[in-house]
Amino acid sequence: MIMNLRTWLGLGSILWLLSAVTPPAWARPGAALPPHLDTLRTDTASQPLVERKDGLFLIPLLYYTPDTRWAAGAMGIYYFKLKNHRTNQTTRLSWIKFLADYTQNRQLDLWSSWSVFLRDEQWILKGELRYRNFPDRFYGVGNNTPESNMEQYQYNLIDIKKLVLRQVGDHWYLGGDIRIAQYFDMSYGPDGQLATGAIAGSRGGWNVGLGGVALLDTRDNVVFPRKGAFFEASTYWYNRAFGSNFNYVNINLIHNRYYPVGDKSVFAWQVVGNYNLGNPPFVMMAPAGGDDILRGYARNRFRANNFTGAQAEYRFPLFWRFGGVVFAGAGDVFNDPADLSSRTFKYSYGGGLRFLFNRKENLNIRFDYGFGRDISNFYLTLTEAF
Repeated sequence: MIMNLRTWLGLGSILWLLSAVTPPAWARPGAALPPHLDTLRTDTASQPLVERKDGLFLIPLLYYTPDTRWAAGAMGIYYFKLKNHRTNQTTRLSWIKFLADYTQNRQLDLWSSWSVFLRDEQWILKGELRYRNFPDRFYGVGNNTPESNMEQYQYNLIDIKKLVLRQVGDHWYLGGDIRIAQYFDMSYGPDGQLATGAIAGSRGGWNVGLGGVALLDTRDNVVFPRKGAFFEASTYWYNRAFGSNFNYVNINLIHNRYYPVGDKSVFAWQVVGNYNLGNPPFVMMAPAGGDDILRGYARNRFRANNFTGAQAEYRFPLFWRFGGVVFAGAGDVFNDPADLSSRTFKYSYGGGLRFLFNRKENLNIRFDYGFGRDISNFYLTLTEAF
């Protein structure tokens, strides 16, 4: 999430939150669970489904931008572990993130994503739900679009993504995914590229696809790994046969590695690929930038059919619950490999602060400041970039 004035007001909210917000009573160790959770039991053991050291954390948001005027909302995370069938141990941490904000211009953004390990980690459930009625900016397609191309647009989005993974080997999972998205009520000026109708998706439509996913996960902690690896390869097929208005294939590759440095520091690196074969809607094109990779660039400042990038990060403790990071990355969007050039290739670097709001699970509030080519941005969110 990119922050300008929003960042400073959000930081003020955090300072208030550190002294004012505590987990609900039922999330504290030793407390009784509410009836709707305590009654969820297995057929073989009378133990609660949710381990009692779960919790809920909220950050209020208050910000102002020219596109939205004043806006308010909150973001947060609910985290928990499930008890295994076979042992008295628990799964690794599961989480549900959420965001909601509403603006003076009557714009609304509701978003949630989740990653849940079921018992014994034989199954993983991942997904995302979103409703969005918000402004954005379009600069054209490619890695060298000028600022003068900028045009504002607004649209409504309903997006549903559901992924189910089954363990098939030691740390290996295979699964299927479905994604259903609708873009509607597109509005933009009469003189820009979107108004010509030549940009796929500029009139809105349905984007429906089926996917297959392979995943390897040896991380010791899914929200703040100190060692291990994460690899994911996925392919999505969007086709009119499924009710989609767009025909294309999307391929994604993610590879993360984590190395402990001393007792508490971590060195991590990541390689990412996002490739589209066909004609995706412009809102689904591969972006360069955001709060996860190439921090410093606005997420949709540059977009094209494909993206390749890499980054590295060093995470270290400072004092009390505060930690720091330094990071650097490089990558770019392109329609054809011939589009890549040292003259336009994107790089980013920067640093950030972390506040550890849950010591046991290493859950952090993340504040980053990233720099790129003649651009910089703040980011305030929860958990690590990768």
